[in-house]
Amino acid sequence: MQVRAEGDTIVVVLSSAEELLESLRDVAAQFDIRGGSLSGLGSTSEIELAFFDPEKGEYIPRLFHEPMEIGQLVGNFSILDGKHHVHVHATVSGPELIAFTGHVNRAVVGTACEIYIRKLASEITRIKDAAAGFNPLEL
Repeated sequence: MQVRAEGDTIVVVLSSAEELLESLRDVAAQFDIRGGSLSGLGSTSEIELAFFDPEKGEYIPRLFHEPMEIGQLVGNFSILDGKHHVHVHATVSGPELIAFTGHVNRAVVGTACEIYIRKLASEITRIKDAAAGFNPLEL
């Protein structure tokens, strides 16, 4: 992983076989990102996306064990239970160029992944909401 910070922006370049969410949590801890946003692109060798079913209040996962291009990676940083939290969604496609999108449960970088992070000066928190089935932001 390569990381460079300039002002409130942090640029992250991940290499093949690095775990996306684990790497982003490491960056959040290193730079104490308690609120912020991210965007990126790249590729994965494996990714698990999930769709949130509001009627069931749970995520339905789908695992892709194949190379996928990341057309868009978006997300945010917050604090949940006193710890750095990363929430990421992605739009990916394989060679047929059919897009799949959803919440990223896990992703392993394929060739590379390039991410821009904007760190906020303030803290954004998440609260646990068992009834809803997810942890919404609380401003």
